[in-house]
This record gives sequence, structure tokens and C-alpha cells, in this order.
Amino acid sequence: MKLVYVLSAVLAIIGTTRNSFARGEAAHYSGELEVEAAAEAKQQVPKSDYVLELDRSVYHEVLKTHDMVFIEFYANWCAACHAMSSEFDAFAKAAHKMYPQVAIARADITKVEYLSSSYMVSMLPELVFIRRPSPGVTPEVRYVSANFTKNDLLDYIGGGWAVDKPAGDYTSLWCTPTNLCGHLGGLIGESVVYLDKHFNRFDIPPWAFMAAFVSVLYLVGQVVVGFLSRLLRRRYRAQINKRLDDTIQGTANSPSTPKTGSKSSGQGSATKRAKSKTSKSD
Repeated sequence: MKLVYVLSAVLAIIGTTRNSFARGEAAHYSGELEVEAAAEAKQQVPKSDYVLELDRSVYHEVLKTHDMVFIEFYANWCAACHAMSSEFDAFAKAAHKMYPQVAIARADITKVEYLSSSYMVSMLPELVFIRRPSPGVTPEVRYVSANFTKNDLLDYIGGGWAVDKPAGDYTSLWCTPTNLCGHLGGLIGESVVYLDKHFNRFDIPPWAFMAAFVSVLYLVGQVVVGFLSRLLRRRYRAQINKRLDDTIQGTANSPSTPKTGSKSSGQGSATKRAKSKTSKSD
């Protein structure tokens, strides 16, 4: 009996030890998760109640409902975006009171490839001001040249935008980031990201992967177009030859018509000769 009690006590101690170790591991893992979450939150550009976070659908809705939109393009890995986030938030809060008709928005280029491709973002943070001159016309797009400070940005949307020309100038606003050209550019950008994620198995840089993909696509297109053109040329030549053959056969099978003119002329000459002989005999 004593042996049974000793074994039971040993098993109880082992079980308690394992449970405490498991709880310790769980607590340690939970602590690691909290640290990672805190680090990730620290890496995020802070959000603001006065700044709209854009995705594709929100962007199109904002363009429909506002004649003026101010957009900041950013990324969480961008150190300058983190450094200027407080200044942009202060600007957005002040603009909300002074210019309530202007929508202040922000777009993460790593999450909204459609927008970063539509506006061909080349630097971060990138500021864009969209203004519709009158209802129903294409909005003008200006890349903001003002200093990234609260007061300068407020002055910009208050009328300072006039110092910057619209993208492509107004004479060519049929092709801007806000209409068909921008839409096509956005779709191409989304396609690049999709293809890179699903078909780039060798960790090739996206630009090199897309260059190779476009080259292959171009070569395939050339082969297909060449094949179709040769096929169409053969069909066209076959149709022309068939028409010529039908014309030749029709001419050969048609009945011959007598040459009345030549016969009459022959008869006339024979009559003249007969008359001349008669006159000589007389």
C-alpha cells in the first residue's frame, strides 16, 4: 500500500510540474504574441478620425460624392511617412473645420495597388489634390508641390493649388488618373501584383518578372498574329483563284456567235466581182 501511495504522489508531482510548465509555455508564447503585436502596431502609420482610409471601392465613392479630394500615398515601411504622420493628421483635423467640402484621404500603396498604379506613385509620401472644376467634367489631378506642413497644406487646398498644372494639362484630360487611362493603369498594376504572387516561384524581382512575362506575351502574340495573317492570306488567294477559274470556265462554255459583219462583207465583195465579170463580157 505504501508503494501505491508513493507512486501516486510521484505521478501527482509530475502532472503538476507538466501543467505548470505548459502554463509557463503558454504565458511565454502569449507574451511573444503581445510583443509582436506591439511591434507591428508601432510599425503602422497612426490612423486618424479625420482621414479616410482608401481602398478601391471607397476611392470611387469619394470621387462621386466630393468635388475636391486630398490624398496622401504612404506605406508602413516608409520612415518619412511615420515622421510626417502627425503633421498630416493636424492638417486633416484643421481642414475638417475650415474646408469641410474637401475629403482628406490616405492610401497604403502596399494594399491598394490599383491606386498606386493609377497615379504612378514614384515617391513617398506622395500628395495628390483632385478638383472637379464644374459638375460632370473630368476632375483635374495635381501633384502637390507645397511643403509638407499643416499651414502650407491648408493654404494649398484654399487656393494655392493654382500654382500646379493639372497632370497632362487640361487639353489632354481625356487621359488622367481619374478616368479610363487611370482605370487601365490600375488594372495593370493589380495584374502585376497578382501574377507576381501566384506565378513568380523563383523570387524574381517584380519588375524583372513582369518584363519577362510581357516579353513572352509579346512573342506569343506575334506568333498568333503571324499565323492568322497567313491563314487569311491563303483564304483570300483561294477565293481569288476560284473566281478566276469560274470566269474562265464560263467563257469557255458560252456558245460562239457568228461574225455577221465579216460574212456580209465577204458576200458584198463576191457580188462586186460577179458584176465586174458581167460588165466585161458585155
